[in-house]
Amino acid sequence: MPRLLKVDCMDERQKICVAIAVAFASAFALVCFSLAAQMRGTSGYVADETWYVISSRNILREVFGVQPSYVDFSGRYNYTVFFQSRSALKNDNERFRNFIINEFDGAITKDYDKAIAISIATFKELDREAVVRVFPEVKVIQSGYCYPDVSGADSYMNAEHPPLVKYILGLSMLTLGDHPIIWRIPGIIAGSLALLITYFLVARLLNDEAIALLVFPLAFTDPILRAMSSVAMLDIYVVFFLALSMWFALRRNYFLSAIFIGLASTSKFTGIFSIGALFLLMLILRRSGVKKLIFYPFVVPFLVWLAFNSPLVIKWGLQGWIGEIQNGLRWFLTSRPPGPTVSDPWGWFVNQSPFMLSSNPDVFASVNPAVYILALISLIFTPYIAYKANRDSIVPAFWFLFTFLGYVSIYFLGNRTMYSFYVVTLSVMAYAMACTLLYYFISYLESRSKSSHQSVSGAKGQSFSSFNIFIFFDKIRNNIPRFSRLKGRKDEIGPGNADEAQGLRRAWVEVGVSHSAVSGLFFSPFPFCIRSQEFRKWKERWRSGWCR
Repeated sequence: MPRLLKVDCMDERQKICVAIAVAFASAFALVCFSLAAQMRGTSGYVADETWYVISSRNILREVFGVQPSYVDFSGRYNYTVFFQSRSALKNDNERFRNFIINEFDGAITKDYDKAIAISIATFKELDREAVVRVFPEVKVIQSGYCYPDVSGADSYMNAEHPPLVKYILGLSMLTLGDHPIIWRIPGIIAGSLALLITYFLVARLLNDEAIALLVFPLAFTDPILRAMSSVAMLDIYVVFFLALSMWFALRRNYFLSAIFIGLASTSKFTGIFSIGALFLLMLILRRSGVKKLIFYPFVVPFLVWLAFNSPLVIKWGLQGWIGEIQNGLRWFLTSRPPGPTVSDPWGWFVNQSPFMLSSNPDVFASVNPAVYILALISLIFTPYIAYKANRDSIVPAFWFLFTFLGYVSIYFLGNRTMYSFYVVTLSVMAYAMACTLLYYFISYLESRSKSSHQSVSGAKGQSFSSFNIFIFFDKIRNNIPRFSRLKGRKDEIGPGNADEAQGLRRAWVEVGVSHSAVSGLFFSPFPFCIRSQEFRKWKERWRSGWCR
């Protein structure tokens, strides 16, 4: 019976932590949604989402034969009409405008300088065949949100990057409508889920649901994840799939881990870097035969990548597709022309020349350096932690190390135009590693305190807890009646509980006055500290599920 009671209490504790984690992830999604809705960009497009959104539309049209639609707040259907040549557009410009106004009760919404196109909005759906009959020089009639003013917008497929994210963006626009906030919703979902997965990863890694909640203050104080979750770019999907690959690697399901590495690689080639992490993990743990050691890390991701490229192979032909892949790899290893600010891979951790994502409002791809410094320190101590305490700590460390070394390799192979938003790929790994370091740092301080036999009121042996918010409310819940009684009726305190009274007074004075060094690193809003013995008492109550 006592054993059953303990299990029930543990289930209750887990449910509390999971509920808090879901609430934090939902709050993160709302913050990202608010930021995404505020971004205006240029004609609605922010940073590099220009290229990914237009290529998503073009792939839908050219590969799958469908187009998204956009009906604005006035109830008008929006189209971008591309002409075959600039001279044709110039010759037909006035006549085309009058035709749209008279025949379809429409209006011209945008003229272009670089693109050979006109954007229009009509209260009636456009009869494409009628338009082409009257204007045979029309090349493409694309329904949906207006295109940005870039050359070759109607045919750009973004072939230098794998296609999976373009499929996701296209599906979102096809089902929910072609509008900036719709492009960004899948990224918001991916970023929020990646954060939640990281919580479960840390909870399993450390067997402690409470310490895993540290993932959320780390993420909320790290601008990069919030910023990249709010724009329609590729990197946040790599983060999501790599978080899943780490989760399944931790569970020793290497096949599913390899599948998600394949999906990350099909989102952006940078997902390939984690192949080395999975291979080394399987090699060190020695739980797989030679066939699986080769098949899972190398063959499975390639097959996933190939499967999602098959529609493009059918469209372009095998030879044309191979040529596009070769061009993409050359582009991947080559510096770009002068443009946005660039930074070195090691400069990302200290905000060297952060990339501007938006100027309205101002959004930069910057980080909280303290989080990544903690992760780098954790990386140094990972061999010791893995040998002495927890072998599974190598999972996020391997993913972090191989991903970072991959970027460094690309840098030295010739691509010196590295942008600070690339660091988001390392973010969830950094959160897991920082939590691991803090957990074992606290454990170390506790063990030192035990060995030196420090008392509650001693001046030494003080450890700093990153669970200050839980300790704070736990103290309120358990000690307010007792503390009030001690404060108001000192004469009733007998010799038997004088030490307890002194300890309570000292603990409550310290709450809100002393600042935790660990909490201060990530700017915790609850910077309270507490002594080792009291922390152990609190942790015992927490581990028992708050059963009374």
